[in-house]
Amino acid sequence: MHASHRPGRELRTLAAEQADLITTRQAGALGFGEDAIERMIRDGHWTRRSSGLFDTAPRHDGFAKDVWAASLQAGEPYAIGGEAALRLHGLDRSVDKIDVWVPFERQPLSVGRTRVHRDRLGRVERGRGTPVRIRPEDALVDVGQRLPTEALVGVLSDAVRLRITTLERVRETLDQRHRVRLRARFADIVGDLSGIESTLEYVYRRDVERAHGLPTAVRQESLSAGSRSDALYEEYGVLVEVDGRLGHEDANSAFRDLHRDNAHAARDLITLRYGSADLRGRPCIAARQLWSALHTRGWQEPFQECPRCHP
Repeated sequence: MHASHRPGRELRTLAAEQADLITTRQAGALGFGEDAIERMIRDGHWTRRSSGLFDTAPRHDGFAKDVWAASLQAGEPYAIGGEAALRLHGLDRSVDKIDVWVPFERQPLSVGRTRVHRDRLGRVERGRGTPVRIRPEDALVDVGQRLPTEALVGVLSDAVRLRITTLERVRETLDQRHRVRLRARFADIVGDLSGIESTLEYVYRRDVERAHGLPTAVRQESLSAGSRSDALYEEYGVLVEVDGRLGHEDANSAFRDLHRDNAHAARDLITLRYGSADLRGRPCIAARQLWSALHTRGWQEPFQECPRCHP
């Protein structure tokens, strides 16, 4: 190809920064006109992604390219939203459609995997990053209000554990919204998640501790160097560890847990451990075991059966 027909360094650099995508306007501003673009397509070097958008590396697809396609199709100002925004902020999320927000007065079309929304709530103005994405708190409220309870607990606890946001910022965003689906449930979960770092810990507190009238534990208390306990009933010397790995943990984790339990036992602290099968499948049995351990150490209240308990 003649040198004058090749994309210049600036164009190649810009395309690389945009997951190998370039628009007609961007290419033209860098001296690469429509005739040159058509030649690149005809020779098989580029493909047309959509009207005015071209893929300079058509055999390299993926999430980043889909996000940049949504961004460039929407035009500035814009902000990626929904599950895609949560993934851009660092959460492990499955993304089907790429949601993108634009100012309310604009009316761009949704194309392919891109789903365009007109923003009334300032999401676009508060956007950040490259490509621009809405704040994690906005994305959590947008996505979370439509998730089942455990899925909502999971995404909120992951976001807090990874320090992507805080419960206080999520609560503030929730309070600022006039319309939120199942607002009361969302607000209750945010209020309940203090000290909870996983969905399983939430299930434990809901279906074991609260459902059976057991005392409220202290969460994430450090009783030995380099560790934190999921639930501590300090007055009774009882610890509960909730572990989704239970039954298939690696050797290093198993030995670490063993040493920690032994160190606690030397201080007259007993440890009960429960996995997902226990807490989701047999919470009433776990509750009765916990009640028995607490009862032998001074808890005076009788065991309270929940509606799921069998005689």
